Parts: sequence; C-alpha cells; structure tokens
Amino acid sequence: MFSKLLRKIRRAITGDEQGYYDMYLNKGERFFARLYLHHIREILAAAVRPEPVPARGGSASGGEGRPLKILDAGCQTGRLAIPLARDGHRVTGVDTSAVAIHKARDHARQAGVELEWVRANLGQWLPKQPAGSFDAVLCNEVLYLRENWRELLLGLVRLLRPGGLSFISHRPPAFYGKEASGEGPVDGSYYNWQNREDLRRIYEESGIEALKIVPIWLLSRTVNPEKVTEEQRDRMFQEEISAAGDHADGRYLFVCGRKR
Repeated sequence: MFSKLLRKIRRAITGDEQGYYDMYLNKGERFFARLYLHHIREILAAAVRPEPVPARGGSASGGEGRPLKILDAGCQTGRLAIPLARDGHRVTGVDTSAVAIHKARDHARQAGVELEWVRANLGQWLPKQPAGSFDAVLCNEVLYLRENWRELLLGLVRLLRPGGLSFISHRPPAFYGKEASGEGPVDGSYYNWQNREDLRRIYEESGIEALKIVPIWLLSRTVNPEKVTEEQRDRMFQEEISAAGDHADGRYLFVCGRKR
C-alpha cells in the first residue's frame, strides 16, 4: 500500500513511473513497429516524398516534397510517431497516459525531432478537432480494447481530408482461437474482433477504401522477438514481409486505407 502511494507521488511530481512498459524502448515492440512502418512508409511514399530530418551528428537521405500532417492516436511512448517525424512528417501524438506522453517527449528530444504531444481521452478529443485536418491517421493496438471502437473509427475518419490515408490495426478472430486452444495466454479485456471480410465492409461503410490488409506478427510464430538476436529479428522481418501478401492471420490485421 505504501509503495503504491509512493509511485503515485512520483508520477504526480515527475510525470514518470518506474517500471512503465515503454513500447519505444522494448526490443520486441520495436520489431512490431518496424513491420507497421514498412507498410506505412510504402504507401506514404506513393503519396508524397517528405523532406527528411537529419539525425543529430549525421544526415538523413530522402526525396523532396511537402511533409504530411499525421495523427498517431494512442501513440504510447512514440514508437511510430517518432520515426515518422524523423522521416520529415509533422506528427501529433495523442495518448491518455501522462506517463506515456512524458516518456515520448524524452524520446523525441533524444532523437532530435519535434512533435506535438497531447494527453487526452480520444473519445473526447477527436470530436473537438476540425474535420479534414490530417493527411494521415494512425491508430494501432487501440480499437480492439475499446467498447466504443466504431465511434472512435468514425472520429478518426472525420479528421482525414478527402484522399487522406488511414493505418489502423484490429484483432482477428483467429487470435482468440489460439487462446481457446491453449496455445498462448492472452491478457486484458477485448471488445471486438474482425476478419478481412468484416474489415473491408466496415471500412467501406465508413468511407474508406481498404488498399491492403496485412497480418502483423503471424500466428504461426512461437518465438518472442524480444528474446532473439538482431540478426534473427532481421530474418524474421523479411519472412513476415514476404508472407504479408498471403491470407494468413496475425496478432493483428493492419488495414491501410484511403478516404474516398
């Protein structure tokens, strides 16, 4: 009880929390981010080639063009937002956790990039933003945890300009099949899951053309990417990308779409 009180006091004073699960630093989560970013960058590159931001002490290469205005809804500590800012885009990261935003600011500072960080409840924040105010929206590993996921999805679509791009992940039913069969523990509360057909219909009804739906982390995997070497993660990454065109299911189905 006393230690819990101390943690609350520390969090209130510093905005930090010891032992917080930092997805920006975790090797496994950085691997998953690499998968997401591969598909995001592939589609963004076809839309515009932004002016890259040089890293401290070095330079970045890339094409010319205007940066995109991107929203990362549920950004946690910036595992997707910061790399996209490094690519030259103007990124706004929103998360409900004060600790996440505190750590995200630190990571961005160390990466030498500037982003807009907002601590807010998405359900309350999205309706207050101007319609069509973003070129692209991201929302990953968030909606399946929300009972109001349809409302949030429509809120994200509203913020996209016509022709804007969306990158959103969902849970497939097969993931829960593995839990039911005892192949792997699943923790937390889950409110919804969709297969590819469901997702295409839902996005069509929401005004989004699904450009592609790809698995993130194939369900056939039994190894934790956090526990292997960098070389092994590189091989796993190539295998994952090669299989993305198949109809395999993953821990998530990643929908990359365009607003009509």
